[in-house]
Amino acid sequence: MRGMSKERSEKEQKAVETVLWALGHRLVRLRDEHAMRALRGEEPEGVEKGLALALREVNDFLPRRKRLKD
Repeated sequence: MRGMSKERSEKEQKAVETVLWALGHRLVRLRDEHAMRALRGEEPEGVEKGLALALREVNDFLPRRKRLKD
């Protein structure tokens, strides 16, 4: 990711970080919603692992200061 970020302008890098942060924020919300549905028995339990994996992948692309809390 670092090699790719050097090829982008500062505005492009900020736009990429904004999009990734928004995606990560949405994944956090989906994970929380799924946890509540799983407690009520409305959702299968395997979805939780996929959401956690996706959130980790997005966080890996974000700079440390913009990472989402797990």
